[in-house]
Amino acid sequence: MEELLRSKFRGTAIGVALGSAIGKAVCEVPAESVFDYYGKPIGGFIKPHPSSPYDFLKPEEVPAEVELFKIALESLTETKNFEPYHFVSKLIKWLEEKKFHRYLNPTLLNVLRAIKEGEPLEEVYYKTSSVTAILHTVAMGMFHYDYPTLAGEGAKLMALILARGKEVEEGAQIIGVATALFIDGEYDLSEKEQKIAFVREVIDSPTELDEGRKHLNKVIQALEKDLKPSEAIEFFGNGEYIWESLPLALFLTLRDAEYPQRAFLNAVNSYGKFGGITSAIGFLVGGWLGAYWGVEIYPPEWVERVEYSNQLLELADKLLYTLTE
Repeated sequence: MEELLRSKFRGTAIGVALGSAIGKAVCEVPAESVFDYYGKPIGGFIKPHPSSPYDFLKPEEVPAEVELFKIALESLTETKNFEPYHFVSKLIKWLEEKKFHRYLNPTLLNVLRAIKEGEPLEEVYYKTSSVTAILHTVAMGMFHYDYPTLAGEGAKLMALILARGKEVEEGAQIIGVATALFIDGEYDLSEKEQKIAFVREVIDSPTELDEGRKHLNKVIQALEKDLKPSEAIEFFGNGEYIWESLPLALFLTLRDAEYPQRAFLNAVNSYGKFGGITSAIGFLVGGWLGAYWGVEIYPPEWVERVEYSNQLLELADKLLYTLTE
């Protein structure tokens, strides 16, 4: 049991990095341009498309959101709790040491710079509805893997340090709860009824869910209708808006949960006709698949190659040790 949990923690940490690193290659690139350039859907590490905002990164390198996630794990393992001031101090140090930032959400970057300069935060906190502002809260789902409601509350608190907005509050709770439930593994996700029951628990676990409830019910509708990935992209949308990419990512994870490789490739290729935020969708789906199945679902050569691999695996082990010692 302990080895399975270790594999799930490792799978979550490596999965977010793999999904984000591979998905970034076609981020915001329309399907026609993807096929013109690559000739087929992407299937692993590949040079980013010239139109991707991440075209300056190497195939194995990760977007900034993975770095935020890594810092969150570091803070949790070092303090054995969530200490907002400790987390922020690590973020400021990261900001000072980085020569350039990998397309970090501008809202988060502005807040970090304001904190660093000692400016009044009320003047720089802009509301955001971007999913990239809450991806790192997967870490809180790991930290409270055995208590979904607390995972949701912790994820909300972590998100609100850097961003504001109703979408941020509710979206982070959903990420925290879903991550904890995937790690717990109580549901047999080869059965449609169990997939729907999983979503219902995600709906019921947060302490407060308003708009999110409606969008999670859409996930249930999509599962009941057996939507294809292309149909789901049109149904949910696949943009940066939290209520597009977050429910789409949950649907893609659950739709093919019993076939994790297929689910992963559907996520990193979820660009649709007009392009989509495949790096973020890949981040979530990759992390959730790893949380449910364990790190073994990913090819060893992928695990070894992705940026920060050793650090993420070590942090996953340290966090689990902290929680179970």
